[in-house]
This record gives sequence, C-alpha cells and structure tokens, in this order.
Amino acid sequence: MRYYESLYIVNPNFEQGKLEEVMKTVTETISDYGFKTINHFVWGKKRLAYNIQEHKYGSYVLLHFETDSHENLDSFERFMVLQKPILRNQTVALQDKPGKQTEKAISGEEEKKDSSKDSSAKKQTDDAAKETEAEKLRESEQEAEIKETEAEEQAQTEQNEENE
Repeated sequence: MRYYESLYIVNPNFEQGKLEEVMKTVTETISDYGFKTINHFVWGKKRLAYNIQEHKYGSYVLLHFETDSHENLDSFERFMVLQKPILRNQTVALQDKPGKQTEKAISGEEEKKDSSKDSSAKKQTDDAAKETEAEKLRESEQEAEIKETEAEEQAQTEQNEENE
C-alpha cells in the first residue's frame, strides 16, 4: 500500500459552502481514481509567501490518501491543476501511513489554557530554531575559513613551484 499527502490551496474568497464543494469534488475524483481517503480537512486560511493570481491569502486543505498502485496519480495531478478554484497543489509520497485526524471543539477555558501552553512551546521552538540557525551560520563560516586556507595553501604551493 502506498500513502500520499496532497496539500492544495483554494481561493481565499470562497465561503465555507463553496470550499466544502471543492473538497467534495476532490474527494469524489480520488474515489473515481481508486484512491482511498484517510484524512481530508481544512488546515486554515494563511498568508501566502508570494502572491498567487493576485491573492495574498489562501485556504489550505490537507488530503491524505492511499492506493495500491500509482497508475492514476498523474491523472489526479492533472485534475488538480485544471481546477480553477485551486490556486496551487502539491502531492508527495509518504513513508508511513498517516494517523487519522479528528477535529474536536475546544471550550473557551481549554482554549485559553492551550494558548498559554502553545505560547511557551512556541517560545521554546523559536529559541531552538535560533540556536540551530546560529549553528548553521557558524558551520558555514568555518567552511569558508577552511576553503580560504586551502586556497592560500594552493597559491603558496603554486608560487613555490614557479620559484623552483
């Protein structure tokens, strides 16, 4: 069994009903191609890294599916590209079967507790990312110094050979 993840961006101006209609069309199409849906949910409306068709935002939808063969994968990709409401899409193969996602409603109190936990977790994640970035910068500086030293040694060797 092969597992795939498809992330697609839908026009952000669509209302919830129209967005669900697009998702239903995609679900019906993958069923027609013989794929089995594992997860299919709206990830949320997010700012795009760059404008796509003059849109600054997009509604992200995540789809996990499985299939025995990849024969219809190209047809599915072509279908996604030809859909007007879908601004961009990308499908990748997964190593392991993705877990089933459940969407649950959180009450106001739980949401506040979770947001305080999330902010501290986000701070830790940000700190770790900064440390990793600093480490990469140090490594790249070290590599640059090594290359510079090697270049100087090479130049010195060539100069010595010319002098002999």
